[in-house]
Amino acid sequence: MGKSAYGYRGFGDLFVFIFFGLVSVVGTYFLYLHQLDWKIFLPATSVGLLSVAVLNINNMRDYENDKAMGKNTLVVKMGSNLAKFYHYYLVVVAMLSMLVFSVLHLQTGWQLVYLLVFIPLALHLITVKNNKVLKNLDKELKKVALSTFFMSLLFFIGQIL
Repeated sequence: MGKSAYGYRGFGDLFVFIFFGLVSVVGTYFLYLHQLDWKIFLPATSVGLLSVAVLNINNMRDYENDKAMGKNTLVVKMGSNLAKFYHYYLVVVAMLSMLVFSVLHLQTGWQLVYLLVFIPLALHLITVKNNKVLKNLDKELKKVALSTFFMSLLFFIGQIL
């Protein structure tokens, strides 16, 4: 809270990645299985990066206002053009991380059902690339958040079938 909040200093992305990705996924895995496997860090990385992508698209949308208000998000620090490339990196590496996990852990075709979510994510990246007015990214925020949710849900369903 206040002017010293981590979001005002550009650390929001790091904390979102750690807590929404690593802690939630790896922590849940450990809670239920009482062991750790290095491979679980792949889907944890994916969920974490997509969660950061939600924050990043929000910060890209709010870039002008945040800059004017002195809120030094990572997007404000790197600028809007670099923020787009950072966003591509977040989404593409998240997708690759899930694919690598699938290659290492594939037992049934149902485990690949989450790949359906790659379609809206790819379309999202095209929209971000073609967007010229950052405030118009508001609709993309919902798309990335829902894609992250559905990818996680379909991944879970694929693992238990």
